[in-house]
Amino acid sequence: MKNLSYTKRFLFTIVLFTSITAISFAQKHKGKCGLEIEKALSQNVLGKNVGYYLVFKNNAQSAVDAITWTAKFYDNFNEFKGEREGVWNSGNFVDPILPNETAKKVESNFIDGATKVFITIKKVHFVDDKTCK
Repeated sequence: MKNLSYTKRFLFTIVLFTSITAISFAQKHKGKCGLEIEKALSQNVLGKNVGYYLVFKNNAQSAVDAITWTAKFYDNFNEFKGEREGVWNSGNFVDPILPNETAKKVESNFIDGATKVFITIKKVHFVDDKTCK
């Protein structure tokens, strides 16, 4: 009887650990220095991911004028399909992202079979010339 109780506790611990691990390592977007990914959508045409749409949200105290990121692409079975680097810069026609504001970006790419995109922000540059890596 004592053995059965130990076995149940052991199995419960294994199931709990596996569940927590799966939730912890689920794919998600990763912001940096107050800049978050509010939305990321991929567009598929005839089995190819032809592009993706991003909405950045600036939760920092200063305006953002440049961003670099990595976009990782997966299919519906969560199999890795490819990776691309992305860049956003303000300039003559595009204003910096003010605190508590959002900015939108559309990127094109051609990755076979990709249906999901996950963004990891690598660097953020602010108008006060600070860079967050």
